[in-house]
Amino acid sequence: MFIDSHCHLNFKCFNDDIMAILAQLKEKKINKLIIPSTHAKEWASIQHMAQTHDVIYYALGVHTQFLHSYKESDLKYLQTLLEKKPKKCVALGEIGLDKGVSFSAEEQEILFIKQLQLAEKFQLPIILHCVKKQGRVLEILKACHFSQGGVYHGFSASVEVGNEFIKLGFKLGIGGVITHPNAIKVRASIAHLPLTSLLLETDAPDMHLHQQSQKNNTPLNVIPIFECLNNLRNEEKSCISTQLYKNTLAIFPLIGD
Repeated sequence: MFIDSHCHLNFKCFNDDIMAILAQLKEKKINKLIIPSTHAKEWASIQHMAQTHDVIYYALGVHTQFLHSYKESDLKYLQTLLEKKPKKCVALGEIGLDKGVSFSAEEQEILFIKQLQLAEKFQLPIILHCVKKQGRVLEILKACHFSQGGVYHGFSASVEVGNEFIKLGFKLGIGGVITHPNAIKVRASIAHLPLTSLLLETDAPDMHLHQQSQKNNTPLNVIPIFECLNNLRNEEKSCISTQLYKNTLAIFPLIGD
């Protein structure tokens, strides 16, 4: 069995295909998936999707790329939602820092820290978006004494960086980037990092696979990502699939209920 630990099946591009995708997931033994949110306006619809489909779990948070729609009242609303202890909310996210966005470092960091504090308060792991800000994110996590761990989504850094996040209780999300032959450094990192710290993710509809023919990435691509990971590792295939599943349940225990 497999879990897609990060996909955006709520995006409009999937509106006409959701039921077909869910049926195919069952056939491929992809029995759970997690939808991280990006901004407050989609929280209600994601919660409704999770209530409608057993396979779907979710995270609530404000993505740094969506600061243009962020209001201070959003965090009060988020706290209200978390106080209700929604059964299928498994994390706070996706949240973090991104060097490539137009918002200032200060704006991003203020929102990131406030969301870390909420995650700590409600004892939730985070789904971390981190682009060319690994050092600063590590500094903030340590300064905040963040203890809930989470997933470093879309991991594409060195073994050394990966291990620093692992020390803080994070798993590393492995997606379509490893299927690209020219991603030599990332593939080397994934080959040597501990298997006990890896998760599968697609980031659908983004993070396309190498030579992908379909317009949108989908959670079904967990399988070719797994096959590629298997080719990069020395462990037995059954050992890898079992451990990846256990890793996901370890960081998101509610999924196992």
